[in-house]
Amino acid sequence: MQDLDPHLLRAFLAVIDVGTVNGAAAALHRTQAAVSMQIRRLEDIAGAPLFERSPKGLTANAEGRVLEPYAREILTLNEEARQRVSGQRMEGRVKLGVVEDFAATRLIDILKSFRDQNPKVHLDLIIAGNRQLAALFEQDKLDLLICDTLEVTHKPLVEWPEQLLWVVRSDLTLTPNDALPVVMFSDTCPWRTRVMESLTDSQLRWSMVCEASTLVAMATAVQVGIGIGAHDFSHHSARLPRAGTNA
Repeated sequence: MQDLDPHLLRAFLAVIDVGTVNGAAAALHRTQAAVSMQIRRLEDIAGAPLFERSPKGLTANAEGRVLEPYAREILTLNEEARQRVSGQRMEGRVKLGVVEDFAATRLIDILKSFRDQNPKVHLDLIIAGNRQLAALFEQDKLDLLICDTLEVTHKPLVEWPEQLLWVVRSDLTLTPNDALPVVMFSDTCPWRTRVMESLTDSQLRWSMVCEASTLVAMATAVQVGIGIGAHDFSHHSARLPRAGTNA
């Protein structure tokens, strides 16, 4: 029986948290090839595939979901043991700025893991839009920031891509003469420009029927059936029934 190497587990969790091998490689400061090799090695040890693969990214399959809580616990205990033996414990207060879209989804497990490993670190969470958070960061009112990199002038420590897809309720029907009803991001969202460019390239007739300030608002508008909207593929919590082409 082979042991579950913490280095392999760390790569496994990074892929789960980010949704792509490229993003996980950036977060771990490793190459894509190295992370891919680590995932394959872990799957060999586990004796089963751990991800469902598609051109849009990776998601944990049934076996991966079984392994995930064990992997997080192993890494938490590993870090706790290292800190206890070395006598090092992180302490202090950190002001973390996060856009709502990430705070309400994947960040929950990440912060829980960090909290378990560093119980003496106090986190102040500031949830706001990209531009507001970027302004606070420039004013040194935030220690860390998670937002769209287009909004900040500093070079990011870690960055990963987000893929936008067109999503729509499966029962929304249109006639050939209807303009495409579009749920648009508000003008404070940097993704609005990308959506507008996609619509221009499509050469379709469309009209804006609703403005959404966040991905959560976008998901709500689409689920209600107001129109079609762009959504981040990696946010599984939206559970929208049908996805279309890249935004």
